[in-house]
Amino acid sequence: MSINLNKAAKYYKEESHQLAAWNWLESQLSDVVLDEFAELYRAGPATPSTNIITPQICQQLTGYAASAFDDTFCGDFNKLLMMSGFDQHREAMCMLIANLCHETGGFKWMSEIADGSAYEWREDLGNTSAGDGKLYKGAGVLMLTGKYNYSRAAEELQDPLILERGWKYVTDHYPFRSALTWIKDNDLLNICLTKGFDECCYRINGGWRGYDDRLRYYDITKKVFEVS
Repeated sequence: MSINLNKAAKYYKEESHQLAAWNWLESQLSDVVLDEFAELYRAGPATPSTNIITPQICQQLTGYAASAFDDTFCGDFNKLLMMSGFDQHREAMCMLIANLCHETGGFKWMSEIADGSAYEWREDLGNTSAGDGKLYKGAGVLMLTGKYNYSRAAEELQDPLILERGWKYVTDHYPFRSALTWIKDNDLLNICLTKGFDECCYRINGGWRGYDDRLRYYDITKKVFEVS
């Protein structure tokens, strides 16, 4: 009797007999095969054949050399746009990118400068153990912060190493997709499409801090992507 593993995974409900079967299968596979599977599983959707974000585009957006933006950086940026739906709406995409540029100083600061000590024992962030504040300090374009939010990102992206390794791992591997859960939770694409740039800024910032700089990046971004 054969079985389709795609369907087995789809209908998995953590029942005891299912767990026993998956554990048995895992025990039969070599570490090499499991590592290759993990890499494919966690990669996210394939990068579009026509990349929106390239090192040259990042240079035009920020003024920094194209060499500062490697394949991992641009690939994760493209995956965020695709997975959030912004890649299908150029004007809304410009609103998002403008705000991301402002939040990171033109993609210069992809993790929080402070060491995270201020977040120690912040139960509202899920930091309930010594060291949580430093391990789960702000990382990524929208500064993913706190153990609770890291755990949600780990679940969204199907990568437990996000929770195990913390801010440095997120900065290196998920500089953009670390913002995906927040973007979805806040219905940001719909806000951009229906309420425009100002409301996008307000939702991201919670106020109007840095508005002039966000607007400056918005003008740059529209020129780069030829959006009128």
